[in-house]
Amino acid sequence: MPLNMPSSTEMPMSMSEQAHYAPTQDYVTVPKYSGGRTPSGGAFTHLGASSEEDDGSDVVVVDAKLFNANTHDFPEGDFVCPGFFNMAKLDGFTRRFKFSQWNYGMRRKAQFIFPFLALGPSSCLREREYLRSQGFTLLLGIRNTHSAHARLVSGDKAAADLGILADTVDVLDNQELISTFPRAIRRINDHLAGIDVASGATEAMHIDLSQPRKVLVFCESGNERSAGVVIAYIMAMLNMDTAHAKAMAQQRRFCVSIDDPMAQILLSFESILAAKRDVERSRRASVQTGAATLAPPPIPPVMLAKKRSFADRQFEDTKMVDCEMDVDDDVAALLDRKPVAPFQDRVV
Repeated sequence: MPLNMPSSTEMPMSMSEQAHYAPTQDYVTVPKYSGGRTPSGGAFTHLGASSEEDDGSDVVVVDAKLFNANTHDFPEGDFVCPGFFNMAKLDGFTRRFKFSQWNYGMRRKAQFIFPFLALGPSSCLREREYLRSQGFTLLLGIRNTHSAHARLVSGDKAAADLGILADTVDVLDNQELISTFPRAIRRINDHLAGIDVASGATEAMHIDLSQPRKVLVFCESGNERSAGVVIAYIMAMLNMDTAHAKAMAQQRRFCVSIDDPMAQILLSFESILAAKRDVERSRRASVQTGAATLAPPPIPPVMLAKKRSFADRQFEDTKMVDCEMDVDDDVAALLDRKPVAPFQDRVV
């Protein structure tokens, strides 16, 4: 007896003749929104590169409207140096992969969250040619102080071999990250502006000052501590909340893992940014309205004492006599008034 072989073509149950319901939309085998992108736009929409991700182009242009002094809600000196937006070159970078091409092995390499900022593990530092091909100019390690004492999770050797810069941000634990976020963000932006290159360049460094600079932020796995710093960078520079900044980082590096304690740290940093943003907006509004609004109220002029004349003294004496007579009349009237008893007798 022949066996019933399965059909070579798969058919959805709603299209079967025995189905009780009819489909209202066309059945497709390919997801309409692939790679984690949502219909309302993902991270590439914020970067102005959504159209270039679908046509296979290998060039990403950063929207200049997102990175300028007008959209930055914090004073210069907190997260950026004075003149940062005029010195930093944030366009003309090259993209190395599409988020739709993610595979599990890519967790061992770095991914560009921005065209000038990448996130990855410390293991990728062993591949010198990979670092050179990506064009990194600063290797920024986010590590625990115990690793610092053991001289682990450091990019100094790789940077020396490539002739680029290396630096670290050491924290006692993740709770200390919230106080370290501003310093790490400022360190990244100082390098993008070329301040550290101009002041600390040596003959052994091969950094072309005319070329755009790129920063690699790394930790042991590239998914936790360094990911928190990159998410904090997105929050401060793009005015995003924690949820959107985290989603933006995970769309570029899928293996990013933010646990509950780290999420609470980022939420606390979001509250700090909101408070700093309100203070700065209030300050700018006061500056625009002018210094007059900040000045104290005018002090009334001091009335100079005037020497009394003979006529003034005679008038005051007459007025005083009249007041005393009025008081005497009131007292006499009170004495002549018959007192009233609080009760009266009831008539039977």
